[in-house]
Amino acid sequence: MTLPSKPPTKTRLGWLGPVIVVFGLAIGGFGVWFVVTQKPKAGAVIDEIPIDATAKLVVRDEAGGDRSFVELVVDGDIKWQALVPTYAGRKGRPAIAWSTQAVLVRVVRNQRAEVFALNMKDASKLGGFRLAPNHDAPIDDGSPITVTDHFRSYEIISGPDWHQLVGIDLQNGKGLWRVELGPTPLTAAGVEGGEVWVVQGGAKRKFLVFTGAEKPQFNNK
Repeated sequence: MTLPSKPPTKTRLGWLGPVIVVFGLAIGGFGVWFVVTQKPKAGAVIDEIPIDATAKLVVRDEAGGDRSFVELVVDGDIKWQALVPTYAGRKGRPAIAWSTQAVLVRVVRNQRAEVFALNMKDASKLGGFRLAPNHDAPIDDGSPITVTDHFRSYEIISGPDWHQLVGIDLQNGKGLWRVELGPTPLTAAGVEGGEVWVVQGGAKRKFLVFTGAEKPQFNNK
C-alpha cells in the first residue's frame, strides 16, 4: 500500500515578513543617505593662482574637514576638482606650481611636508613624495614655500634649526635635487635666468636650476 506523501511544511511569516522587508529597505536607504551626506564638499576659497587671462587654479578648504580641494577653472567653468591633504600655503604665500603637463601641490599630511603631482588635463595623480625625509617634522617659520619657472618647482622646507631647498620636475612630479641651507630663516625667494635664489640672513644665495649647485657668493648681487 502506498502511503500518501506528506505535504510540504509552509513557513508562516505573518506580519514578520513585511517588517523584515521594510527594515531592510530602511537600512539600505540609510546607507545611501550616509554616502551622499558624507561626500566631501568644497568650502571657502583659500587662494586663487592665475595661469593666464582665462584660466586659474583655485584652492578651497574642505567643508567640515581638514583636507583641501584644488580646482582648474577656465572661463568661469570648473574643468576638474581634486581632493588633496591639507594645503600648505595661504593667500600671498603660494604652495602650488604648474606647467602645461602638471600641477604640483604642496600639502601637509601626518605633520610632514609632501607634494602631490596632478595631471593638468584631468587631475589624475602623477605621483608624490615626502619632502625632507632626513629631518624631523618641519615647522612654519614664515619662509617662502614654493617658487617656480613652470618647468620646475622649487620647494623650501623649514625646521627649527634647518632649511632645505628641493628642485622638482614639473613634467612628471619627480624630485631632481636637494640642498641643505642651514638654520637661518629665509625672507624671500624667486627664480630668474636659470637660477633659483633665496635671501637668507640678508644675503642672496643662488643655485643652478638643473643641478642645485650653488654659485659663489661674490657673484650674487
